[in-house]
Amino acid sequence: MSLAPTHTTPRGQVVLQPTYFTCSLFVDPAREDIDHLIRVYVERYARSQLLQPFVLFKDIWNNQGWTWLHFKVFDARSRDAFLRITMQLFSERLVESEYPLTRAVALFGLYTFFATQPTTSAPPLHTLAHLPMTIDMYQSLLKLPDVLATDFLQPIRPHVIYVLSALQKAQFFHILPPSNLYPLSPRELPREKFVSDVTDGYEQVAYATANAIKKKGRPSKHDKVKKSKDAVIALDKWLDKTAYTYQPPRATSAEAPQPVTTHILLSHPPSTTRNNYRAKKSELLEKLEPDYPYVTTEGLGRAALERANLGVVNRLQKIDEEAAAKGMEIGGEGGERTGLRRVERAADELGKIGSLGGRGGLLGLLEGAGIGQP
Repeated sequence: MSLAPTHTTPRGQVVLQPTYFTCSLFVDPAREDIDHLIRVYVERYARSQLLQPFVLFKDIWNNQGWTWLHFKVFDARSRDAFLRITMQLFSERLVESEYPLTRAVALFGLYTFFATQPTTSAPPLHTLAHLPMTIDMYQSLLKLPDVLATDFLQPIRPHVIYVLSALQKAQFFHILPPSNLYPLSPRELPREKFVSDVTDGYEQVAYATANAIKKKGRPSKHDKVKKSKDAVIALDKWLDKTAYTYQPPRATSAEAPQPVTTHILLSHPPSTTRNNYRAKKSELLEKLEPDYPYVTTEGLGRAALERANLGVVNRLQKIDEEAAAKGMEIGGEGGERTGLRRVERAADELGKIGSLGGRGGLLGLLEGAGIGQP
């Protein structure tokens, strides 16, 4: 008896492409989920009197359903992108500009997501053994336990030390060049922006395009006021988002102090960004005046610096005059360390060897140019 021929090709399966995990459809919701995880932990940690920080983290991790995240993707190619991007999103919250407790929670999330990858499934699932990380981020991460040496954060410090040692023992970090060289791939997330192609999407894009058309001529007074208000509102939202409240240490035989609300940049200045700025500034000044301070004639580099300093000072003087006409004062809260007078003194120091602003004028404000002179 002959058998009828049949096809042996299995039915096709829908597979998410790796580019899905680098686009805004995945990146934006994932960032919101990570932010929610961190926020819930910080709130419960501040209220809890238990000295088991990682037990608290595991409880939140399980309750929010992070346990099942590894079963989102099974295709090896797509799974590699999924694991890598998710871990990269966790590592974004490890930067020095974040509150130390936020950095610790992000490290817990990164470690837990890495350590809970299924390794005994059949058929086996693809796992990620290493995460690319820039050398400055890695060095900053190693110093995290030192930042947690306060009474409020002391209980979490041993767990952070253990997690770091476990990741180092697993050779988890794949070290890349400094972040100012942008060695990560993709360079920034999300790499692709999703725009809906339905009717509502067309209407939104058409409306945004119509509003984005630049008017001819100078902006009206109404446009200037609206732009200023929008900038102030955006700044207020950013300050609210980056502010945090912490509990000061309690002195012996004294009442518990009130919680203090401050900004992250006041307590943890972005030293990496500052060092990058100084390096770029030194490189610029070296190209403009490579022989400084042994300069016999004024060259093109010095002339460019003088024009730039003069332009900034003139612009600030005009702003100050307009503010004074309206009864306002700009930058006078810090005395001799702030305001227009200091800017003018720093610009005057340009070319005076031995002064803090002698080489760059206004470019020496970070080093103290314009301070201490009558």
